[in-house]
Amino acid sequence: MLNVWRYYDEVFEFHRGRLLLRGPNGSGKSKVLELLLPYLLDASLKPNRLSTFGGSERTMHWNLMGDGHTGSTRVGYVWLEFAHPGGDGEEPRWFTCGARLQATVNTKSVTTAYFTSGQRVGGHGGLSLTGENGQPLTRAALDDALGTLGKVHESADEYRTTVRRTLYRGLTEQRYDALLTALRQLRTPKLSERLDPGLLSQLLSSALPPLGEGEIHEIAEGFERLDRQREELRRLDEHVAEAGRLAARQRTYAQRVLRAAAASLISATTTMDRLTGTARVDKEKQARAVAEHAASSARLETEEHREQTLGARIEGLLASPAYQAGHELDELRENARKAEEAAEETRKIAARHAADARRRREEAEQAASDASHRRALTERAREEAARAAERAGFAAAHQEAADCLAPLVRSSSTVDPDDAAGATSRARELLRAATTSREKQIAEVRKAIEAHERACERRDEAEAERDRSRTRLERSVEARETARREYTAIRKDLAAELARWASACRHLAPLDSEALASAVENERDCDEIIFAARATAIERRAAEENALRTRRGEEAKALDVRVHRRAVLAGQTAVAPEPRYTHTADRRSRQGGPLWRLVAFADGVPLPAQAGIEAALEASGLLDAWVMPDGAVLTDEPDTFLSDRPAAPTPGMSLADVLVAEPGTAVSPGVLRTILSAVALETSAPDIDHPAVVGTDGSWRLGPASGRWNKPEPAFIGATARERTRRRRIQELAAEIEELTAQISEIDGLLGRLRAAKAALDAELGDRPSHRPLNTAAQALAEKERKVADHGDQLKRDEERLGDREARLKSALNALALLGAEHDLPVQAGVLDGLADAVRDAREGGTVWIEHCTALLTADARARSTSRASDDYAHTAAESAERAAETAERAEALAERVDTIDASIGVEHRQVLERLTMTRQEHGECRRTCQNIRTELSDLRERIGVLKESVTAAEQARDDAVAARDRAATRYRHLAAGHLAADAGLGAKPSPDDGVKATLENARAVAATLERTPHEPQHVRDAGARLSEAMHHARDVLADQADLELVPDEDVQILTATMSGVRVGAAELSTALAEERDRRRTDITDKERDLFDRTLAGDTRRHLADRIRQAGDLVDGMNRRLARVRTASQVAVRLVWEVDPQQSAGIRTARQLLLRDPAGLGNEDKEALYRFFRDRVEEARAANTAASWEEQLMEVLDYTAWHRFTVRLERADGKGWQDLTRKLHGALSGGEKAIALHLPLFAAVAAHYQTDPHCPRFILLDEVFVGVDTTNRGQVFDLLVSLGLDLVLTSDHEWCDYQELDGIAIHQLITGADGDGDNAVTTARFIWDGHRTLPADDGLFPIEDLDGDS
Repeated sequence: MLNVWRYYDEVFEFHRGRLLLRGPNGSGKSKVLELLLPYLLDASLKPNRLSTFGGSERTMHWNLMGDGHTGSTRVGYVWLEFAHPGGDGEEPRWFTCGARLQATVNTKSVTTAYFTSGQRVGGHGGLSLTGENGQPLTRAALDDALGTLGKVHESADEYRTTVRRTLYRGLTEQRYDALLTALRQLRTPKLSERLDPGLLSQLLSSALPPLGEGEIHEIAEGFERLDRQREELRRLDEHVAEAGRLAARQRTYAQRVLRAAAASLISATTTMDRLTGTARVDKEKQARAVAEHAASSARLETEEHREQTLGARIEGLLASPAYQAGHELDELRENARKAEEAAEETRKIAARHAADARRRREEAEQAASDASHRRALTERAREEAARAAERAGFAAAHQEAADCLAPLVRSSSTVDPDDAAGATSRARELLRAATTSREKQIAEVRKAIEAHERACERRDEAEAERDRSRTRLERSVEARETARREYTAIRKDLAAELARWASACRHLAPLDSEALASAVENERDCDEIIFAARATAIERRAAEENALRTRRGEEAKALDVRVHRRAVLAGQTAVAPEPRYTHTADRRSRQGGPLWRLVAFADGVPLPAQAGIEAALEASGLLDAWVMPDGAVLTDEPDTFLSDRPAAPTPGMSLADVLVAEPGTAVSPGVLRTILSAVALETSAPDIDHPAVVGTDGSWRLGPASGRWNKPEPAFIGATARERTRRRRIQELAAEIEELTAQISEIDGLLGRLRAAKAALDAELGDRPSHRPLNTAAQALAEKERKVADHGDQLKRDEERLGDREARLKSALNALALLGAEHDLPVQAGVLDGLADAVRDAREGGTVWIEHCTALLTADARARSTSRASDDYAHTAAESAERAAETAERAEALAERVDTIDASIGVEHRQVLERLTMTRQEHGECRRTCQNIRTELSDLRERIGVLKESVTAAEQARDDAVAARDRAATRYRHLAAGHLAADAGLGAKPSPDDGVKATLENARAVAATLERTPHEPQHVRDAGARLSEAMHHARDVLADQADLELVPDEDVQILTATMSGVRVGAAELSTALAEERDRRRTDITDKERDLFDRTLAGDTRRHLADRIRQAGDLVDGMNRRLARVRTASQVAVRLVWEVDPQQSAGIRTARQLLLRDPAGLGNEDKEALYRFFRDRVEEARAANTAASWEEQLMEVLDYTAWHRFTVRLERADGKGWQDLTRKLHGALSGGEKAIALHLPLFAAVAAHYQTDPHCPRFILLDEVFVGVDTTNRGQVFDLLVSLGLDLVLTSDHEWCDYQELDGIAIHQLITGADGDGDNAVTTARFIWDGHRTLPADDGLFPIEDLDGDS
């Protein structure tokens, strides 16, 4: 590490892959782990991943800029170096990975540059991370320094991937992350105090071998192909849905089109039938009129002949002498008659003209009266309009209008109508312009008033909100001060309580009450102080308890041994020496016996000599040597034998002089004597030159070997000695048993006192004043502070808003005043409303006044017109009366003359006249009859002509209707014979060859089917518009399926879709796409089933089953290693890997089926496996659609998720193996807890490394094995060595000097607190080589000076 925290330039070197960081609390042991491992493997700056405690208080920024650093910017480096030994004759390869860290006081972030290199850092030709002045390299300089032998990575992910692929090639990213998680978990200090069974099972499960990605690659490709097909199917579903929507729109349109076409054909047929009937009726009428004309012509001919006859008779009468005589009277009578008729007519005309004259005179009088009344009304309307205009403020405009109309009112009889119309129009425009302008000005001022009122309201709202915010702020400040006083009081009380409590604690001592009181505001700091004291107390008591329990175990073991020995001795008749460990052969069935049983001391041998001889024989191994009956040697058995082979003669006495054969033994006395004679006997053996010598002083010599041992008396040679020894041994054992029992009782008492001390310690901890009230008060104070800040910010915003609103109000007021002055209008809303009413009254009054003026002109014109008409009618009536009087006088004169002449004529002439009169009358009637007949004939001819035209028109209309019917039938047949009928959902459609009748019947059937379908042109157009919109949308969606187009066909549009060159309708398109969708869905289902079948019967199933078996073997291997560690209290740990009980029964069944031979699976078994995998695939797909299929299948086939790990303990208490639950964990001692949690995690981490035998096999332990006794520590280190793990340990007291550990580097951390005043942390390096601890540098101070907290 270079220039990070208080490490300014420090290198930590491993020995045999192991490193111990040793130093007192606060010296920076854990900081090394935070800054190096696993950070440089993980490349994550998250505080909870850096901190060994998993907290977020100490960030990397704090590591650079905190803890007393005074600069504004700091750059540091951290790195790791790894060496690969290389092959035969190859140089070691180096891999260095590290990070450049830079922080400033201006930000809380840290800038990182991760690098890797094939060079070591420092040394000759190595990578230098500092410049010439010793400053850490810049980023650019680092790039240059690395050159082609290294790289600065662009991102943390790239760096992490490079590290993983270089150091841990056998681990996937997922397993690599699981490994780092396990390392961080093991790194947690005091791990043994926290048990999380779920996390423990997860960490253990992550160590199991996963199913290889290559093993499921082919299956994943198959599922990806299925996914692509499913995606195509999904798009096809969208296409089907879109085609369905289009078909629905087309169905509506087609139904309306066909319904309209059918209605058109039916209507055309009905029209044709009606016009055909009309033509027939008109033709019949024409025939009747022609017949009538012929009959009338015949009658006219008869009447004309009769008229000619009567005319001839009249002429004959006129030519008769009788008539000639009085023809003047006849003419005069005729004239008199005509004059009478004329007089009567003129009288009637004169009477009618007189009545008309009277009526016209009355009308003229009424019109004159109306005109006078209208003038009065007009004047009153003018005065009212003038007053209203004056109130409204545009009197001048009204006066100008009055000036325009004044000439009309004064002398309307002389005004031209055009001039009058122009004047009224101009007056109307003047008044309208005046009122419109005034109303516009009023509207502008009213708008300004409303804007001002709104500004006032918004200002008032802002002011009220400002006042409320001010009140809230005052209240929150008051509440904050109250909370602060409460917090201060509670903090003071808690500090005093903690101080009193710390002073009162006896078992937690030493506990710094002043430090507790000063740290009262931070519960974590208090916890650290208390937990440090607790840990010290617990460790001290744990060490005492472990020592006592170890001692008790040893004493109890010794007691059991002695009790057993005493029982054995009590049942024996002779005491035998302890068997030598080299004598492993079975002696029970062998002939002969050991020397001590076969001989006895001869009489007269002094007791001291007996003791010395037996001691020499026992020490040399001859005492227990076996003698065969014949003195032979069994060379193939591991034992010591005495042979009777000839030996060199002794220079003096031999054992045969002091030892004699016991009577009744299996070996003859001669054999024994020969053997005993081969061993010389002297006072002191080393002084005699003989191969085998025994001295009476306990010395002995066998060839080049010699020795000496003493014993007070003989114990095994001779029955008396053996019995004496047996009794003495029993007495000694009784004394030892009594002493051991007393010692065990004493130890139990001490353990009881320790338990009481532990309970007292727990009681003291339980009496600790709670931080909860202070934390609650702190939270409340923080909440109040937050509210004060929030309310202050809100008040500031409200004041800014109020200022803005007041500025806007002032601006609105200025604008209102300026506008009122500009338009000379009041700025008060009520006054302005009154003025608006006045303008409205003026506009209405002016309109009424002009209307009255117009009406006055009309009334005057009408009065003048009716007066002139009355005069004209009176003149005409007078003339008619004169003419009537004149015609009456002439008629009277002619009548008088007729009477006078008639009185003077004869009888014959009178008769002729009577006949002439009658003939004339008859002739006149005949002429009138002829005239009537001619008129009738004329009417008939006209009627016949009309009827002829009518018949022609009806026949033409009929022919046109027939043609229209035919066209309608053709059109309907054309429309219905295409795609429209199918699109409309209709049944049979007409054939192109059908006749009109068949087409009509089809149209009527369609009309009946679609009776309720609207088919008016507007309905058809609406449906067509919706169809066009749907088609344009569907054209883009269905571009890959068909080409859509709307082809105009006269007044309709025909939708067609071209699929594979074939034109189809919308319904057929929808059906075809639906059928294609169903076919593909079936095909996908079949392929999916085939894929599952291949998965269940192929390599994937085999690989999965192999992994489950391998995992079982791995767990068994873990347990074999774990079995080597058992605590002094006989606690052992093992792992159980089983199907998680929370999993479904289907998983258990599927697991059993997977482990069976596929050939032995029945159809039901295969179906069960198929359902199991299909359901899990669907669950994975639904839960994580964004993952790749390989990832999803890795999840589906993750057999570790089906299982769980359970840690079991065996405590030698007769209860057997028990699951490690929180309750059981809490009942364990500190050492037992550490063993119970650490051992499974060791096994899990080691299992991670099995995939790559050459990878670094780190295991990180902070405050290693707190509470674990020395014996168990040695066993644990033996386990770690057997697992081949690379250790990085921290401890404040451990030296790791265990025989089980063949080597470790030890760095003793030295801080400024050690006496030199510098805050830098340096290290002194030592090495434990498996036998002793040596300084790495002879100049360092002795190891013993570093004990304790020095």
